[in-house]
Amino acid sequence: MIGLVPEGCKNQHPIKCYMRSLKVKLFYSFAIVFIVTALSSLAAIYSISKVEDKMELAELLDVLTQEILLVRQKEKNFLLYANVQELEEAQNILVKLENQISELDPVSSEYFRNTPREIEAYKALLKKITSRNVPDEKAKTIKLALREQGHQLMGEILDTTKKLKDHLDAQVLRYKEISFLLLWIAIPIGLLLCLFLAEWILEPIEYVRKKAIKVMSGELSAIPLEPVAKKCLECDGLVRSINKMLDTIETKQQQLVQSEKLAAIGKVTAGIAHEINNPLNNINLTAEVLLEDMENMSPEEREEFIRDILVQTERAREIVHNLLQFSRMKKAAIREKIDVADLVENTFALLKNELKITHTKVKSSCKKGMAFVIGNPNQLQQVLVNIILNAVQAMGEGGSLEIALEVDKKNKKILLSVKDTGPGIPKNVLEHILEPFFTTKKDGTGLGLSVSYGIIKAHKGNIKIQSEEGKGTTVIIELPLADNTGVDEKDAEN
Repeated sequence: MIGLVPEGCKNQHPIKCYMRSLKVKLFYSFAIVFIVTALSSLAAIYSISKVEDKMELAELLDVLTQEILLVRQKEKNFLLYANVQELEEAQNILVKLENQISELDPVSSEYFRNTPREIEAYKALLKKITSRNVPDEKAKTIKLALREQGHQLMGEILDTTKKLKDHLDAQVLRYKEISFLLLWIAIPIGLLLCLFLAEWILEPIEYVRKKAIKVMSGELSAIPLEPVAKKCLECDGLVRSINKMLDTIETKQQQLVQSEKLAAIGKVTAGIAHEINNPLNNINLTAEVLLEDMENMSPEEREEFIRDILVQTERAREIVHNLLQFSRMKKAAIREKIDVADLVENTFALLKNELKITHTKVKSSCKKGMAFVIGNPNQLQQVLVNIILNAVQAMGEGGSLEIALEVDKKNKKILLSVKDTGPGIPKNVLEHILEPFFTTKKDGTGLGLSVSYGIIKAHKGNIKIQSEEGKGTTVIIELPLADNTGVDEKDAEN
C-alpha cells in the first residue's frame, strides 16, 4: 500500500481505498479459501490420526488375545506332559503381557484395572507349582487352582478386549462421521464462498464490460464512474482512462470531421468566389453610376439605385452566411429536430454555383414537413455535401442528380437517396468504398465517405451504396425517424 495515492483515492482514507483494490481482494480471497481448506484438512488429519491410534490399539488387543491364548497352551502342555519349561515360557509371556498393559493410555488402562491382579495370582500359582518341595497331593490341588486361575485370567482378558474393541469401534465410527460431516459442511461453504468471492471480484469488471459494449454501440458517450468507484480501485482507474480516451477520440474525430469540412469548402471555393463576385460587381457599378450622376437623378431614381445595392448586398450576405453556417463546428453532442427537406435545400443553396458551373441538373422530391430526424444539422449537411460533390465530380459536366425522400413508418426511419448518372463504381472498389483512406482519386484523402459513414453511424443510422458500372450510383442514407414531439430525453442528454 506504499506509493502514490491513485486518482480515485483522493480525500479518502488510504486503507479504505486500498481495500477496493483487486489485488487486495484476491489476496483476502485466497487467504480465506486457504484458511477454510487448512481447517478442513487439519480436522481430517486429526480424525485420521485418531483412527490410526485406535487401529494400533486394536492390533495390540489382538496381540494380547494371542498371548493369553499362548499362555493357556503352555499351561495345557505342562499339565499333559509335566514339562516345566512350558511354565517358564508362560511366565515370560505374562511378564511381556504385563508390560504391554502398563503402557496403555489411561482410558484403555481403566478397562484392564483388574487384569494385573489376575496375572499376579496366576504367576504366584506358577511359582508354587514349579517349587520342588511341594507334595504330590498338594501339587494336584495347585494344578487345579492354576487351571481355574488360567481360565479366569483368559476370560478377564478376552472380555476386557472385547469391551475395549467395541469402544474403539464406536470411536472410529464417530471420527468417520465427523470427517464426513466436515466434508459435507466444507463443500457447500466452499462453493458459496467461491461464488461470493467471484461476484465480489468480477461484479465491477462485468459492469465495465457491459458499459464498454454500450459505448461501442453508441448508447453512451462515457462510462458512469459512480457505480464502480466504491467497489474496485483498478476498475475506477480503468474507467477514468477509458473516459479520457473517449474524450480524446471524440476530439480527434471532431478535428477529422472539420478537416474534411474544410476540404469540402476548398472544393466549392471557385463557385463561391464567382457567386460572391457577381453581386460585388453589381454593387460597384451601381455605386459608380450613383456617384457620377447623383445630382442629375430624381429622388425616385436614386432610391432605385440604392435599393439595387441593398439587394446585391443581401445576396452576397446570404452566400457568406451559408458558407459560415456550413464551416461552423458545432459540438457533436448538440442534437435538434431537423426537417430533412430544409437540410437538402440548404445544402443545394451552398452548392448552387458548383452545380451551375458543372451544368448539373437536379431533381428533388423532398417536401417540407414530410420527415424529421434528430441530429446535428451541421454534421448531416456535411454528409450531403460530401455525397453530392462526389457525385458531381464523378459525372463531370452535364450530369443529373435525383434526390428522393421516403418515410418507412413501419421501421420508423427515413430513406434519403442521392442518385447520379455517373459511370458507376466497379465491384472490387465498391467493397472498400467506405473504408478510411481508400480512394481512387490522385488528390483524394479517402476520408470523405468514411467520415460521412461515421457521422451517420453516430446518429444511429446507416449508409448503403448501390452501383453498377455504366448505370450510375445511388447512395441511400438511413436515419431514425423523429416523432412530432421534438427531441426526446435520451437524445437531449446525448
